[in-house]
Amino acid sequence: MNRRSLLFLLVLTVLSLIFNGCTVKVYQQEPVKEPDKGSVFMWEVEAKEGDGKLYLLGSIHVGKDDMYPLNPIITNAFDSSDVLAVECDPTTVAQRPDFLQIMEKVMYTDGTTVKDHIPEDLYEKTDALLQEKGLSIRYFSLYKPIILAQNIINLYLEEWGYSADKGIDVHFISLARERGMEIIEIESVEFQYDMMGGFSDEIQIMDLKSTLEGIDTYKNELEDMFNFWIAGDIESFEELIFQEDSSLTPEEKELYREYEKQMFDDRNLHMADKAEEYLKTGKTTFYVVGSGHMVGETGIVKLLRERGYQVIQK
Repeated sequence: MNRRSLLFLLVLTVLSLIFNGCTVKVYQQEPVKEPDKGSVFMWEVEAKEGDGKLYLLGSIHVGKDDMYPLNPIITNAFDSSDVLAVECDPTTVAQRPDFLQIMEKVMYTDGTTVKDHIPEDLYEKTDALLQEKGLSIRYFSLYKPIILAQNIINLYLEEWGYSADKGIDVHFISLARERGMEIIEIESVEFQYDMMGGFSDEIQIMDLKSTLEGIDTYKNELEDMFNFWIAGDIESFEELIFQEDSSLTPEEKELYREYEKQMFDDRNLHMADKAEEYLKTGKTTFYVVGSGHMVGETGIVKLLRERGYQVIQK
């Protein structure tokens, strides 16, 4: 599985949750006799003036039962926080009166279907894969390719025991709601759907094509990703998700640069701006976004350090 498909679990809350049709539940914290002594995938940031503090936690938007209870370093930070900040809160969007209008952002509403927007051979390969799962591409005919790709990934995730209701952000949203804790959205569901639906046909095709080509390696890479996350091994985590994709043509590399700017660079800047805004409130904010936004040359951690903040991995 190449970086594009893997990173959907690290950067977009809505894809992992809404298309999984999950039921959210809270996983109770249990005491851990010997907590891990190493680092976790979380950083502490203090305001330059005043008492404001952030705990930056990188999320993976799906998970398994055996991820819980989380390391006490993480849960203690949450317990000491005043506010939970997340990319968006998708846990109730399906009950919103405008849910169908939101979904239309990633669907074809002009009378065309996915068959009209992707090459015939890709259409047939996608249908063949879905047929193996007892489905048909016709069931997804109104979805744009990037959403079709995520539905395919979700089919495999379910087989492997992963679920979005066990994802890190959903876990803390549920806990915060149970405790009456303030929850703020850094982005919004509408923003994420607008972005996904707004990608060009060329980028949509590239994403679906790469998903089909990489699905056989996805399980092992996903397991590696979780192991690095649990160990707080940032270096190995970055090596995994930022590996070069040698299968891209020169044209696809150009498309990927456009995709990467919208998916990462622009959003990371916004997220860093919001982090600074929360630091100025004087409150302690537990700040949870996809792990892909935390790391790398344009990640939130580096952006805040470049702005003069001391960002310490816990």
